[in-house]
Amino acid sequence: MNDTLYLLRNPDAFFDCVRRTRFGKQQSGWLALLSALCLAVFGFVTGLAHSPWQALSSAVKMPILAIGAGLLCLPALYLVALMLGTRLGIAQVAAVVLAGVCVMSSLLLGLAPVILTFALTSHSYPFFQLLIVGSVGLSGCVGLYYLWRGMERINLFERGSDSLKRGLMGGWLILYGFVGSQLAWRLSPFVGNPAQPFVFLQPSHDNLYVDIVHAVENALGLTQPLWSAPPFWAASLCLLPLILLAVGTGLAARAEEN
Repeated sequence: MNDTLYLLRNPDAFFDCVRRTRFGKQQSGWLALLSALCLAVFGFVTGLAHSPWQALSSAVKMPILAIGAGLLCLPALYLVALMLGTRLGIAQVAAVVLAGVCVMSSLLLGLAPVILTFALTSHSYPFFQLLIVGSVGLSGCVGLYYLWRGMERINLFERGSDSLKRGLMGGWLILYGFVGSQLAWRLSPFVGNPAQPFVFLQPSHDNLYVDIVHAVENALGLTQPLWSAPPFWAASLCLLPLILLAVGTGLAARAEEN
């Protein structure tokens, strides 16, 4: 708990501590535990707009989504760091990733009373969907900023140039977002349509990006779709993060050669 307060009050000193010492599994465990608790509370109030069963379901799935995406992408980040000469252990790198997740989770906990108010007083499902997406998006951007700041502070890629470091960090964050969106798609629903019965996992033929566009269409009352060929655009949006990852890494490698 003290480690988390230290992170929020003085992030640079926190990351300096991670770099100088063998940040233990106990501290990383506390970050993961607090993140899971914050995310569980946010998930519970999110699903409460549908039913108590949906609230419990979202309380379980929200920590799996946020923490799971970071841990799934952690090996790729650490192996690249090893090739570029890092002397940090994987527990230290995991602590930086978990620090970003913890900041995001703390912000979502702060927004939980707002979400609860609308869950109990509003009956517009499309509006509530957009409110949740906006809350998670805003908190996620702040968490990614802390994560970027932490990777720079601990000098994760020691032998790389500044341009290569930025390219690799940006590419990994895109990969992180891509994996997170896929997990969110497969773990949905988190809110649950009140007009439909409770389901733990909802099979879907679209992806997260298409679902957001459909929510905007419903909220605005649009009868004409924002695009005429959803499958084509859905596939394009799925490939876009991978394309950006490849281009960014290639440009960074070229800058390193020059």
